[in-house]
Amino acid sequence: MKQKHDVTLSGDKTASNTRFGAGTCIDGNLNLKQTQIKKLPKKFRVTGSLDLSGTPISRLPKDIRIGGDLDLSLSDIEQLPENLHIPGNLNLIGTLITKLPKGLRVGGNLDLRATAIEKLPNALKVGGDLDLSGTSIQELPKKLDVGGDLYLVSSLIVKLPKQMTIKGGLDLSGTMVSSLPKKLRVGSWLNLSGTTIKKLPNKLVVGGWLDIRGTDIERLPKNNR
Repeated sequence: MKQKHDVTLSGDKTASNTRFGAGTCIDGNLNLKQTQIKKLPKKFRVTGSLDLSGTPISRLPKDIRIGGDLDLSLSDIEQLPENLHIPGNLNLIGTLITKLPKGLRVGGNLDLRATAIEKLPNALKVGGDLDLSGTSIQELPKKLDVGGDLYLVSSLIVKLPKQMTIKGGLDLSGTMVSSLPKKLRVGSWLNLSGTTIKKLPNKLVVGGWLDIRGTDIERLPKNNR
């Protein structure tokens, strides 16, 4: 079944009675924000963005396809299907998600603020920004690839992986990170304010500004002077 144009049921308390048949395709955006919908059918497809924020939905069908953004903020989502591809932004703010699935691809921003996230999959690739601010995550996966900025503000992160790609800025302010990888390259700015870092690696490369306020760093590496 294919429905054309955008569909909005946001805030509709009767939306829990809305029946989407297997193979339903919404040709546009689908807004189910703050409805009581709990389940989506198999082979469900939205060519645009899907908003499920504030809903009691806890899982998504394994074969769901989304053409834009996916907003699950403040929903009851507990896990995502493996190999999920979100071309746009993925918003998980305020959810009970503790880990992300293998094969997850996000073309835009991935927002995990105020979540219970504990682990990210190896070789995770995010096309835009990755925000882990205020989370209890303690380590990042190997070969993490972030196309935008990486925010770790006031998280419980203590160490960065040796191999990771940050094309934008990196914000470590207020974290317990005490040292940086020897060959760390940051495409834009680097914020280390309020950290316990005392020394910068000689091969550190920062494409923009560097903030070391509130640290014990006394000198910059030779290649950054």
